[in-house]
Amino acid sequence: MKLAAYLLALCLLTAPGLAQGTDRLDRILSAGVLRVGTTMDTPVFSMRNPTTGKLEGFDMDALDTLAPALGVKVEYVKMTFGTMLADLAADKFDMAMSGMGRTLERARVATFSKPYHRYGKLLMIRSADKERYQTLADLDKPGTKIAYNKGGLNDRFANTMFKQATPAGFESNELATADLIAGKVDAQVSDSTAALYMARQDPRLAAMSPENLFNPVYVAILLRRDDHSLLNYLNIWIDQIELDGRLPKIRAKWLGESK
Repeated sequence: MKLAAYLLALCLLTAPGLAQGTDRLDRILSAGVLRVGTTMDTPVFSMRNPTTGKLEGFDMDALDTLAPALGVKVEYVKMTFGTMLADLAADKFDMAMSGMGRTLERARVATFSKPYHRYGKLLMIRSADKERYQTLADLDKPGTKIAYNKGGLNDRFANTMFKQATPAGFESNELATADLIAGKVDAQVSDSTAALYMARQDPRLAAMSPENLFNPVYVAILLRRDDHSLLNYLNIWIDQIELDGRLPKIRAKWLGESK
């Protein structure tokens, strides 16, 4: 099934032109709407505020600077990493932005903007287990359960890095974290940004050995291959908000980083 979905995305994403026969950036400007695919459950980058229900995060703050620059409003479309490429190919949104790791595999069927951040992988554990779990070897034992959200880089990490522990897939990061807190799993594969953020927010959670980052990648925006003018605009926008200081301020707000 995964192969079939990948081949479908490859065919659709490499097909010439838009169904409407117009440039995507022109279509966005004409409609006054930019449709952004996002998970809505990726800590730091795309999250629901538990009190207000409002969508917030690093990406939302960044997009708040893009919308007025384009003169459009942003419409958020719920997506998952497992169906992201197929949904992009099916024109369910114009671009995907959800703390997206830039990978060679994804770049075979789609394309990426220039990076606007970078992160790696960490294991999120319960604070009570900080002394017990300090390395992958400590976790990679029969009977240990490793949670991950299906379809993305966390999925790949969990299913390739562990040989004896049992990977446990979840439909969302939120569900995986809930089972971690409840003691139903022993650790959760997480983006380093998310693990550190969640550990600051919830004293029950901790990032395992945060100084030991696994599989670093750049974070970028995912687009269709043929959306050249939109890609060019996004690259110029990223450069501009980096230069004028808005992007560093967003990093500092969500990650405590100045650069």
